[in-house]
Amino acid sequence: MSIQKPVTKYSCILIALTIATTSAELTALGGETKHEDEKVTTSEVSETNNLLNSELGFSEVNARTLMLSAKQSMRHHNYKKAIVLLRKAVELDPDDPDVRCLYAEALQEKLAHQVDKDPYIFNLCVRNWLMVARNEVGDEKGASINGIGIGLGCFQDEDRTIRAKASLKKLTGYSPKPWETNDRYLRKVLKPATTSVTATIKEPEVSKQEEAKSK
Repeated sequence: MSIQKPVTKYSCILIALTIATTSAELTALGGETKHEDEKVTTSEVSETNNLLNSELGFSEVNARTLMLSAKQSMRHHNYKKAIVLLRKAVELDPDDPDVRCLYAEALQEKLAHQVDKDPYIFNLCVRNWLMVARNEVGDEKGASINGIGIGLGCFQDEDRTIRAKASLKKLTGYSPKPWETNDRYLRKVLKPATTSVTATIKEPEVSKQEEAKSK
């Protein structure tokens, strides 16, 4: 027969701290957590869809039309809107290498204009460039396991690959080695998110009668 221990206030605090730590670890590994930029996704894309359909004459909104609009936003240095559009484009066609490249480029441009680099944007940028560098999108998708494969590179686009590797080196200090798995590389270069946890311990209130008895 097992004896269940009562849940105390200290147990609750420990649980809260454990949950907060786990969340921070997931973010540090680049997990897909909600970010400030994602809060405007629906409204931004809705406005762009109307623009593409009416003013620009696109009869269908797809990854390519969103990419064209994102390029226009980037020309005006509106990287926030470009990122929103390209995130939607990636959702519509996750295997389009041109979309992935432009998405990574927009993320990198946003980082370049930040004094304090956002770790979420940094990690997302690194992950997307790595997908391009390792040909995990496009014609060679599925030719490797965790970034390593025999004969990998037979169909690779050198322009995209060179850009991706150069960007990874600029962002992290070095590009992944041919024998280095994606997971190993990401563990070395991804930035942990800053998470602060505060807890207040309140003593139970003592009634006046109990206080008088204690005296």
